[in-house]
Formats: sequence, structure tokens, C-alpha cells
Amino acid sequence: MDAPGGGMLDGARLVVRPPVNPLQLTADEGSRFLRIISRAAQINRHQDIYLWLAGELQHFLPHQILVSAWGDFARGKLRFDVASGIPGVRTSHLARCGIDEFVGECYRQWLAGGQQPRLLSPADISVLHGRCMCALHGAFRQMRSLLVHGVRDKRTGEESVYIALNSGFSSADPVNDRWLSLINSLVAQIDAAFRKVAPFPLDSAATSSQAPLNGGELSRREREILAALSCGKTNIDIATSLDISPYTVKNHVQRIFRKIGVRNRTQAATQYQHALRGG
Repeated sequence: MDAPGGGMLDGARLVVRPPVNPLQLTADEGSRFLRIISRAAQINRHQDIYLWLAGELQHFLPHQILVSAWGDFARGKLRFDVASGIPGVRTSHLARCGIDEFVGECYRQWLAGGQQPRLLSPADISVLHGRCMCALHGAFRQMRSLLVHGVRDKRTGEESVYIALNSGFSSADPVNDRWLSLINSLVAQIDAAFRKVAPFPLDSAATSSQAPLNGGELSRREREILAALSCGKTNIDIATSLDISPYTVKNHVQRIFRKIGVRNRTQAATQYQHALRGG
């Protein structure tokens, strides 16, 4: 017969059950986890999220970059946030170089794994082998492993996916029931934290990066093409994404070269990335 407080009466003897510990945490880990939850309640802005992610949460989920993506994955209508201490790896960078393909591939890997946490090698993500020279994709290529997990909002039907990239551990690490339970609980806390802050306004970031390159004042369309060119996209790729002809792209590229004083795509991409860094 059960007794008050979770014990059990065995005749005249009270048998006290040990406390339930579904995550199988040690006493030290349990204290850390409670502090993580407590500090998550104090998050009100992006800087709070960055400091929280860089704190004790690293003990359970070590990472250098955390990508948050949410929206309608089926239709490709997504929004993003990036948290990282690596120079140049910021949400504002997404106004100039997108990560839709990278996130989409991670999302498909997560679905293929039954919507359970997936620990992957960068070799599993083909788009990481592209030619983009930006700081964000360059940092992605330096990572040794990535973890992807998501949360489905059953009220709206939308999903949020979180991708933690790390340079310090490999996908050969064991994946067991304890690890799965812990990651599920951590991602639930991360999801709740990100939902407490407004998304970064990428339109404002794009407007703030309109300074002339090497004295050349570019149109909005020319900047779109230069940004795509600096990510290693071909004229055909750019034409397809902008719904214009490759011939029109070629003419834009030639005008861009003349305006910023370069002779080839490599020089143009280098100058563009230098201008983004404020150099």
C-alpha cells in the first residue's frame, strides 16, 4: 500500500522509494541542470541567450555554433537565428548569405531518424562542401560534428529545428537512452528560451551593409548577384534563384566588375567579404 510522500507500507515497515531520476543524472549534473532551467527563465533578449548557451549548458551540449530554424519546412518558409562566439558568425550575416539548403538537409536527416536527436558528421551534409567563402560557411566547415533535433508545435503544425555544431567531439560518441533523454530535455529548454525573444530583423541588417565597395555604388540587384557570386554560385544558379536569364546575370556581373575595379569572380568575392568585415 502506498504511503504519503511516495513511500510504501510493507506491513508495519515503511519502505522509502528512491527519488525518480528519469535522466539518470549524477548529483552534480542534477544541480547543473536545475541552474540551466532557472537561468533560462531570466532570458529576455538575444544577448541573454548567447550567455546562457555559453554557460553550464556547454557541459551537456558542447558547441561553438547553434542554429535555430522555424516555420513551414514543407514550403521552405523559414526564419533563422544563429548564436556563436566565432567572429563573423552572426544572425545578421544571413541577410547576405543564406543557410536554407544546409538547414533543409539537416531537417531531412532528422526526419529520416524518426524525429529523434541525430548526431552527425559534416560528411553527412553535402552542402557543407560548397564553394562559399563567407565567414559563416567557413566556420561550418571547421566543425567536426553536429547535432540536430527539433520540436513540433501541434497547435500550429509548424516545427522548430536546432542544430548544434561542435569542433571538439565526433559522431562516434555513444548514443544511448540516457543521452537521448537528456538531449530531448535540453532542446525543450532551448526551444522555450528562443521563443522568448523576437527574431533578428534581417531586413535592417541588409540595409546597414549598403556601403560602396571600392568606390563603386551598386544597385540592389547587383548586390544580390555579388552576394551570390561570393558564395560560389554560377551564373545559371543565380539566374534560377532570381528568375532572370543567365545572359542578364552575365551582363550584371560585367558591370559589377567595372564598378568595383576587379577582373574576375575571385577578386570580386574577396572584395565583397572584405567590405562586409568593415575593412
